[in-house]
Amino acid sequence: MTTVPSASQWGSPTASKRALLVHGLNSSSLTFHRVASMLAAKGYLVVAPNLLGHVLRMPGVDFKVQTLADDLLPYLQAAEYDIVIGHSMGGVVVLSLLKYLPKTRPTSVVLIDTSVELTAEQVVARKARASNDARVYPTLTVEEHMASNPLWTREDAIWRSLEIQITRVNNQDDHLNGNVPWSFSHLLADRPAAATLTILIADPQFSPYGTSKLENIAKLKDVRAVIVPNTSHWIQYEFPEVIVEEALRNIEE
Repeated sequence: MTTVPSASQWGSPTASKRALLVHGLNSSSLTFHRVASMLAAKGYLVVAPNLLGHVLRMPGVDFKVQTLADDLLPYLQAAEYDIVIGHSMGGVVVLSLLKYLPKTRPTSVVLIDTSVELTAEQVVARKARASNDARVYPTLTVEEHMASNPLWTREDAIWRSLEIQITRVNNQDDHLNGNVPWSFSHLLADRPAAATLTILIADPQFSPYGTSKLENIAKLKDVRAVIVPNTSHWIQYEFPEVIVEEALRNIEE
């Protein structure tokens, strides 16, 4: 199979079922370690690439979401996937890949707490929050991550700590500035009829952006929106089984 240079993989290479998982901004393929392990146990070959500009990969020619998506095309050219999942910015990367999905083969697409639309004011707020996080998070220990996120396992906290440590300082600003306006709902028009789309949303009580995400998603047609109670932005750490259940639900219906 032809792939991009950096990815994590779970399950048997001979498995008849496949899942493609796309991580978010300032994250890595290993953010999905629990989701991927669950899918592999159900007979899937799971592939999770590392996006351009993340982990040890150099940035692409620019920071556009479409550039990130085009870099993943070798995966879709080499195989067809039953399940495609994207977290956060990885969700809009997945939306940019919809036009390449099979036209007749059913595909279960799940976006995890993805911001499909952001106003200019919301982008400014994201940058300010990211600036603060950049000062605080690199100093947090694994134990402090676990104390702040009681539903995380120690492995979750270790991977998140490593991701933060190797993130480029300007990575968030570069990607936000490279995608102005932050508007991706029009990409839903590229979804094949055979593909189902579910968007999981963090509990607004625990996420500063949950309400605005729900309002934007409510405007979309033929999209299943699910608020996951008691979760933050990191649903894949806190309730990975919900992600797997939703992905399989679309396949099994």
